[in-house]
Amino acid sequence: MVLRTELFDLIKRLSTPEKRHFILNTQLQKGEKSYLTLYRELEKMDEYDEEALKTTLDSLDFNISTLPATRNQLMKMILKSLRSFNEGEKPIETISSMLLDADILKRKGLYASSLKLLEKAKATARHYELHYQIFEILNRQVSQSIDMLHQSPSKDINALFEEIETLTQTVQTETEMRVLANKLLWVITSMPLKQPSTVALIKEIEQKLEQKNINEDDSFFARIYYFQANGFINYVKGEFVLANTFLLKILELWKHYPHIRDSNRVLYKAHIYNYLVNCNRLGYYQEFEQWLNKLSTVDATNYDEEANNFINRYKIQQLYLLNTRQFEKALELVSIIEVGLQRYKPKITKSSEMTFRFNVFITLFINEKFVEALDWLDTMTLDNKFKGKADVLALVRIMQLVVHHDLGHARFLENMHNTVYRRLKKEKQLHEFERTILNSIRQLEQAKNNKLLKMQAYTELHEKLEAIGEKYGYNNITGLEEITCWAKSKLVNRRFLDVLRENKLS
Repeated sequence: MVLRTELFDLIKRLSTPEKRHFILNTQLQKGEKSYLTLYRELEKMDEYDEEALKTTLDSLDFNISTLPATRNQLMKMILKSLRSFNEGEKPIETISSMLLDADILKRKGLYASSLKLLEKAKATARHYELHYQIFEILNRQVSQSIDMLHQSPSKDINALFEEIETLTQTVQTETEMRVLANKLLWVITSMPLKQPSTVALIKEIEQKLEQKNINEDDSFFARIYYFQANGFINYVKGEFVLANTFLLKILELWKHYPHIRDSNRVLYKAHIYNYLVNCNRLGYYQEFEQWLNKLSTVDATNYDEEANNFINRYKIQQLYLLNTRQFEKALELVSIIEVGLQRYKPKITKSSEMTFRFNVFITLFINEKFVEALDWLDTMTLDNKFKGKADVLALVRIMQLVVHHDLGHARFLENMHNTVYRRLKKEKQLHEFERTILNSIRQLEQAKNNKLLKMQAYTELHEKLEAIGEKYGYNNITGLEEITCWAKSKLVNRRFLDVLRENKLS
C-alpha cells in the first residue's frame, strides 16, 4: 500500500513544468504505454481510492493483473524524468553528473578527457566546500592515475595523496562539529532538559566542544556548526544573550558565502529560525520582522523546501505575535496553519506539530473562542512516551479542565478532574501550579451558581498564581501568565485579551 499512496502523492506534488517534462519524455518512448494510462487516472483523482482506480482502469481495457508492475514502471519513469529535469539545480547534482560522464569517458578509453572532467568536478566541489564529494573525486583520480603510470608522472600522484591527507583532517573537524551540533538539536527538540540524564549528556557535549579550537582556517561548515553548537549549549543553560552572539555569527558567516547559502537554502533558513527563536526568548524585536521576512522571500523550489518554509516561518511567527500581544493577527494565522499541518504532515515532527497545535489553542483561548480552542486541544495526541514535551502535555490536561469549566460543561468535570489528577501524579507533573488550578476548578464547580463564592474562588486562584509567578518566574512555567490573567478577567469582568495585553505592559 505504501508504493500505491507514495506514487499518488508524488504525482500530486509534481509542478506544472515537471508534468510537462514527464509527458514530453514519454513521447520519446515507443510501444504500448500502460504506465501513462495509470498516470493520467491518478492525476485526475483528488484522493487515492484503490477500488475506484481499478474500476476505471478496467473500463479502459487495462490489464489489472499488470497493475503492480505498471506502478513500479511509472515510479521509475517519473523519477528518471525528475532527475533530468532537475539536473544541475544544485552543485552536488552537477558533480554527480560530471562523475557519471567521467566514468563513461574512461570506459570508452578517453582517459585524458576523463581526468580533465574529474579535475573540473573537483574545482566545483571545492568552490562549494563539498568535502565528501572531493574525497570521491580524489579516489577516482588516484585510481585512474595509477592505471596510467606509464603516462602520469609520480609527482602528480603524490600531490593527490597529499590532497587526501589534508582533506582528511578538514573532514574530520567538520564532521565532529556537525555531530555535536546535531546531537544538541536532537536533545533540545526531543528530551526533557531538566532530567538528570539529559543534563549529563549536555555536559558531555559541552566538554567535547570546549576541547575544540575552530578558527578562520577551518572550513565554512566546521565554523557554522561550531557556532551552532555553542549557541545551543548557551541556550539550554539559559545564557540567551551569549547564545544570541553565536547564532548571529552564523548569519554573518552566511552573508560572506552567498554561493554556498544559495545552494543550502534549507539549512540557511533553519539558522534564521534558530536566531529568531532566541531573539523571541530575549524579547529582541528590533530587527525581528526583517529576519522573519527572509524566511518567506527565499524561494522554495520543491515540496521539502515548502514544508520547511511553512514550519520555520509560521511556528516562530505564532510565538512572535503572541509574545508581542498581537492576538488578533495571531488569530489570522489559524486557518493557514490548519491547512499547512495537513499539507506538510509527512515532514512535520511530532514536537513541531504539538507546538503548532498548542499555540493555536492558546491563540483561540486568548481570543475567547473556547469551543474552537477545545477542538484544537482534542486534536493533540497526549502520548505519555513523548517525554520532551512533558510540561506541555501536563498543561494541555489542565487547560482542558479550564475550558470545560468556562463553557459550563459541569457533567464532564468531575470525572475529568479525577482522571487529570491521577495522570499528573503518575507522570510526576503535579507541582504547585497544577495543584492550585485543580483545587480552584473544584471550588468553582462546587460554588455552582453562587456568584459570591465564585468570585472568592477566582480571587484566591489569582492571588495564588501571582505568588507562584513571583516565586518561580512567569517565564519558567508554561501557561502561568495566561491562566493568571484569565482568572483576573473574571474578577474585573473584562475581555481576557485586554487583561493579558495590559498585564504585559504593566
